[in-house]
Amino acid sequence: MNEQKEVFGYVRVSGKGQVDGDGFARQEKAIDDFAASKGWTVKRIFYERAVSGTVESMDREAFSEMMNLCGGVLPTTVVVERADRLARDLIVGELLFRECQSRGVEVYSADSGEELVNAVADPTRILIRQVLGALAQWEKSSLVKKLRAARDRKRLKTGRCEGPLPWAQTNPAEAALVLAWITAERERGTSYNKIANQLNGTSTKSPRSGRWGSSIVYRLHNDYLDSLKTL
Repeated sequence: MNEQKEVFGYVRVSGKGQVDGDGFARQEKAIDDFAASKGWTVKRIFYERAVSGTVESMDREAFSEMMNLCGGVLPTTVVVERADRLARDLIVGELLFRECQSRGVEVYSADSGEELVNAVADPTRILIRQVLGALAQWEKSSLVKKLRAARDRKRLKTGRCEGPLPWAQTNPAEAALVLAWITAERERGTSYNKIANQLNGTSTKSPRSGRWGSSIVYRLHNDYLDSLKTL
């Protein structure tokens, strides 16, 4: 017998064509159909418009609002069309799933019917989730490669040449997520050492040797805060 409960829906588009086209409508229908098959009621759907296609971090207004509302008398279950609607980058997806888990939020994928956050209890489900995340990341990387080729052609035409880019610019999506996450952890009172240990448990490499230390986290965090003051 299906459980009767209220859930949130989360839809995200990462390109102007999807915003103007049927991206939202298709995802909404998948979420509504899945919820109906479970006997659930969709209390509210949150819409994320990442028009640039580069926002892969926790710096998402709709996602943050949804996370802050989850709990109490409000839903603690979120339904997405498929797993990569949370993030196309594997590391970003895993960190978002970890954030959901820490808040007691479960996430269902409408296309597979699987609950994604608590798959940690089943190694096979973790593997499937990560393989799907890796495929989504490969798809995004292919797009990035095409965009880079276009920039290279423009550079040859204009004569402009770029030097080595700082850590936060070589992978801006991942860097934005890491910096936002570090800031959030510091606001919760987490020590720099504990944050470094948590980052060492991910595949994200530090700007230096690849391994995170409290001094690196401290420097990045304070540089990030200083940069915000200049905006």
